[in-house]
Amino acid sequence: MERAIGITVHTGWGACMVVGGSLREPEIVSNTVIELLEDTERFCYHRAVEMKAASVSEWLTRMRTKALARARSELAPLLGQHVRVGAIVAKDGVLPDTDTALAAHTRIHSAEGLFYRDIFRDACRLPCRIMAPASLDITAVGKLATKPWGRDQKLAALAAWQALSH
Repeated sequence: MERAIGITVHTGWGACMVVGGSLREPEIVSNTVIELLEDTERFCYHRAVEMKAASVSEWLTRMRTKALARARSELAPLLGQHVRVGAIVAKDGVLPDTDTALAAHTRIHSAEGLFYRDIFRDACRLPCRIMAPASLDITAVGKLATKPWGRDQKLAALAAWQALSH
């Protein structure tokens, strides 16, 4: 059976669901949370704005390298379960250059979301669709899995089923 992975992205972590079947005939294969960076590092753009300009690029590169390695390691066993496509529940758009990202507090939040979205997408190493949370109707999903089974898991599962159906 073909399966898909759905990931709901947050700052430094993601709720990951591997599913098969469909919403009408669901198969929940895996329900896990992957943490990419420690609490002291995960708000990497917030920390970067407090640094000297010369240190920022190296800091963000180091955090990306560390988070990407962790994502690849944690996703490998999930992707090995006949996963053919992925869906990432996150904002669409392009991560801005560092100066633009650090210019305003709202841009810092946006940059962190795009930063982690890109890490999960790159770590999947398979076709991944980006889906906005607002495009998914979680009221269509009931209780299908054990805890955790909240909004993030429902969004990730819905996105995965949607990717699987295309």
